[in-house]
Amino acid sequence: MKRVLIMPVLASLSFVAACGGDGGPTEVDTRPSVRFVNATTGMSGSGGFSTNGQFAAGSALASGQAMQSCSKVNAGTTSFGFGVANTNGTGLNGNVLVTSNNETIVAGGSYTVVATGSAANPSLFVFSNTLSSELGTNQAGLRFANFAPNTGTTVYNYVFYRGAITGGGSPLAINVPFGGISTFSIVPSGATTFSVLQVPGHTVIMDGTSSATLQGGSVNTMALVPTASGGFQLMHLPRCP
Repeated sequence: MKRVLIMPVLASLSFVAACGGDGGPTEVDTRPSVRFVNATTGMSGSGGFSTNGQFAAGSALASGQAMQSCSKVNAGTTSFGFGVANTNGTGLNGNVLVTSNNETIVAGGSYTVVATGSAANPSLFVFSNTLSSELGTNQAGLRFANFAPNTGTTVYNYVFYRGAITGGGSPLAINVPFGGISTFSIVPSGATTFSVLQVPGHTVIMDGTSSATLQGGSVNTMALVPTASGGFQLMHLPRCP
């Protein structure tokens, strides 16, 4: 099994209110939040994730799917795994296929765990969703990630644009390699289109054809992932609340 680790982790406060029936003080859940993403190809059925050897409830996902809501995990040194989920979606069917061990997951943090590549030989990435900048009500934090493995002899990087390339779109991330994540840009919130250029070759694989709505004050990752047909898609991965 192989381990892939990218990006140091930092703290990002996340609050969940839980009020008792006696009208007592609000309790704060400072456990880290994690969103799991299955971007593998060639998988029959669903993949699933584990945390410290235990199946993560709700993480049975078909290829090309991300958890709509995030899981809460305990802070501390953590190992994540990915494998084939059982037919009930309640556990892994056999051993994990790939692990990422000794991740430092901090209280109040927000994280994304992505499995990508061939389902028979996947890679696993763990990254923090921390943005230190202050955002206005009409601003959003935006970065780009490349989780589309190279399938031939040529190693490709990608350039990501806000807007259409042919319409003079602005490149926000340049030459992002497989497993790479760009720094954050501060952009206007609202409906936004994106384009992607493949290099070398300067092949336009998306030209304003992918879109997402960026909420004011939100932190977002647009992740390039493979599709079952051999193409690409951009997945919108908001920071876990």
